[in-house]
Amino acid sequence: MTPAARSHVPTRDELVARAVALHPALRRHSTDADVNRRLSGSVVSAVADAGLFRLLTPTRFGGFEADVRTVVEVLAALGEADGAAAWQAAIMAGSQWVAGHFPERAQQEIFGPGPDVRFAGSLRPMTARRVDGGLRISGRWPYASGSAHAQWAILGVIVTDGSVGPEGQPGPMMCMAPIGDLTIEDTWHTVGMRGTSSNTLVADEVFIPEHRTVSAEELLRGPATATDTSRYAMDFVPFGPLLLCAPILGLGQGALSLAIAAAQEKPLAHTFFTHQSDSVGIQVQIAEAALKLQTARLHAYHVADIVDGDVVHGTKSGHDIRARAMAECGYAAQQALCAIDILVNVHGAGSFAKASPMQQIWRDANTAARHAGLNAYVGLEVLGKALLGGEERISTML
Repeated sequence: MTPAARSHVPTRDELVARAVALHPALRRHSTDADVNRRLSGSVVSAVADAGLFRLLTPTRFGGFEADVRTVVEVLAALGEADGAAAWQAAIMAGSQWVAGHFPERAQQEIFGPGPDVRFAGSLRPMTARRVDGGLRISGRWPYASGSAHAQWAILGVIVTDGSVGPEGQPGPMMCMAPIGDLTIEDTWHTVGMRGTSSNTLVADEVFIPEHRTVSAEELLRGPATATDTSRYAMDFVPFGPLLLCAPILGLGQGALSLAIAAAQEKPLAHTFFTHQSDSVGIQVQIAEAALKLQTARLHAYHVADIVDGDVVHGTKSGHDIRARAMAECGYAAQQALCAIDILVNVHGAGSFAKASPMQQIWRDANTAARHAGLNAYVGLEVLGKALLGGEERISTML
């Protein structure tokens, strides 16, 4: 990459426009990704060529270090055409942010060859033991989205032998391993988000050098290390749940566009309406779905703007803000699901034809919204406790 290319950071509008420009290719390949349970190589290349796998890669390695509002809008724009592609881009952005906390030597290994690094991984901690120069890790990490195309894996571990590292890191840790050091088990057999290839990564006594480890607590709360901006000083919550919510916002918008287009053409069965759009009942349902989607976006944008404001002012989100953000992201996802249900009703039984994009939207959104990070009732309980002054901590993310 040339110095000029490294120095140019696209604007939000430019990045969103790039995502929209990918819609024809994403739609053309979305069914194949669903059937094959992995994104096509051409889609992965197209998203990478558009620069959308480097949203949070450090700028000194050719990345964009985009603000969170931009990341949310780009992911939502991708999700309008393909939820799985948007989800994979979300995982890439989150992984780039995680990698920005690792020591400089590790970042050089990861991003030195190029900014469009593809990641998979899991935060779930498996066992590790300390050896000379690093760790030996073993375990199975399920739900590793993007495993089919990954180059690096980010894995949660916990040292079980009671030892601590050179800097005394206690508790859970995150480590980085080349994907070739692991085995990928084909376990992702689901009804939705099939194209994410969220399979299981397996390690058997894999060596992880010390410089490719970082304290999980640092990721959740601590200051950034070895980075050149404050972008990596964001708290994981509220940032993390936003990444999961954004593709669902896009799926909802895709459903709305599909229902509106069809309503102009198809009749309303068993009525005298030549077009669905002539029916007041259809008009009311379309309006209700549109407002629910707007509600979802406003909640997500509100959280994103808070995070970006914290970065600009060099402040950290307090517990009350993190609690509210977790609840807002879960609530936004549920609003999007409600909107999609309405739009499926509008579109009718034809929604569930195999050839209909609506059924894939419905499956993908309902699968994605069940991610633990978007559990609406956990989010509401956390927020309720905060509002009532309760001190009980029920989530490790807070």
